Amino acid sequence: MAGTTHDATVPESAPPLRTLPRGVQVGVGLLLAAAIVLGIALLNRENGGAGLTDPGRTVPRVGDRLASLPVTTTDGTAFDMTTLNGHPVWVNFWASWCGPCKAEMPDLQTVYEQERAKHPDLILLLVNTADVRQDGLKYYRDLRMSGTLVFNDGSRDVGPYRITNFPTHLMIDRNGVVQRVLQQSLDPETARKELLRITG
Repeated sequence: MAGTTHDATVPESAPPLRTLPRGVQVGVGLLLAAAIVLGIALLNRENGGAGLTDPGRTVPRVGDRLASLPVTTTDGTAFDMTTLNGHPVWVNFWASWCGPCKAEMPDLQTVYEQERAKHPDLILLLVNTADVRQDGLKYYRDLRMSGTLVFNDGSRDVGPYRITNFPTHLMIDRNGVVQRVLQQSLDPETARKELLRITG
């Protein structure tokens, strides 16, 4: 039409999102969701967090008393939590499918044996969590662990706690009070340092 000019590089209007193929719409939605998750993770890291999990919402806070855990022993009977009373207790939530858990286990065993020689009342409570019981038991036996093995079969929920990071360690003093919550693997030096908080 005379008097009308068109710029071939700029379309008169972009097609609305609803007219795009369904596959494209789904792809755009997934990209937006991924960007939101990444943004939250970066913000959490900048604020000193360790991933998306807030430990205070899933496991006890420092100063809380250790809750009663509905776990069972190797023979399937209920574990008597009162046997922990008056002892410094190192709780380790782990699973046989968890690579970092398995990698740290030999070091944990060594540290436990050394520290128990100095503090005979120390208890290492190994809570096999969200795992197949037979797999956890096999790994425990193959490694010749000497901590107290208990099971929370097939679930990350352990009493009032929900274990979302593996491994998770709790350091409990002789009064049953949580002194440390560690959602990470422990090397021998760190484990010994943390144990001083409950055995000293």
